[in-house]
Amino acid sequence: MIHAQLTMRSNALEMDTKVDVLLPEDRHTTKDTRGKKYPVLYILHGAKEDNSSWINLSNIFLMCRDLDLIVVMPTTYRGSYVDAVYGQNFYTYISEELPVKMKNIFPISDDPKDTFIMGESMGGYGTLRIALSKPENYAKAVVLSGGNFDPFHSFMTSKLTTGVFGDSETWKNSDNNLVNLIQKLKTSTVLPEMQFYCGTEDRVYDSCKEFYEYIKNELPLMKISAEWGSGEHNFFYWNKVIPEALHFFGFEIPQNSVI
Repeated sequence: MIHAQLTMRSNALEMDTKVDVLLPEDRHTTKDTRGKKYPVLYILHGAKEDNSSWINLSNIFLMCRDLDLIVVMPTTYRGSYVDAVYGQNFYTYISEELPVKMKNIFPISDDPKDTFIMGESMGGYGTLRIALSKPENYAKAVVLSGGNFDPFHSFMTSKLTTGVFGDSETWKNSDNNLVNLIQKLKTSTVLPEMQFYCGTEDRVYDSCKEFYEYIKNELPLMKISAEWGSGEHNFFYWNKVIPEALHFFGFEIPQNSVI
């Protein structure tokens, strides 16, 4: 697998930004794969992380090393994957601009059936925010320790919360409150398949499970499932479930892979 580190200009953000990308590589033979298109997995990081965190803290490189899969890991810093009221347009960047730029550079399939998204913590919220607002673009989504967090009762400082979400009334009535997105989808037949994971010792376990149940009840047409197991809010737990998440996306990790 090839690890590419990109710095590119984003028009949505009006600045340069960084992206880490993992690309398939046949490590044992030399084949001409020009013209082949690959499925893509977008991974969204948590609040205290950036585009390099999944490379540095997770086992995603090892797990995907022999898979025909492109993995894209962007950064939004602490932007919560939304278009900020007083700040940058991270939602537009991640959901609209980034996929186009990645397809212009890498051999990524245009088929939504080959498009997946996953994130942990703040990235779990981002996964929900994007997959629920653009369900036609994603076949499957994995939420790791995430849900519909209320930014006015969270880890965020008041200054950061107001900058990103505006005041509480603005957030409550916007699509950044995921309840509103779910209500818009109640009559939709185009829905991504979704899988939740969260450790039972995780500080967000109760809220994560509650929101999973809410989606399940409000969107009966959605294929949604969850797995709860021992673990806390960290990569020790998330690394344990990465193989299961990849299996959910349709990929099997070879057990006889050699270095």
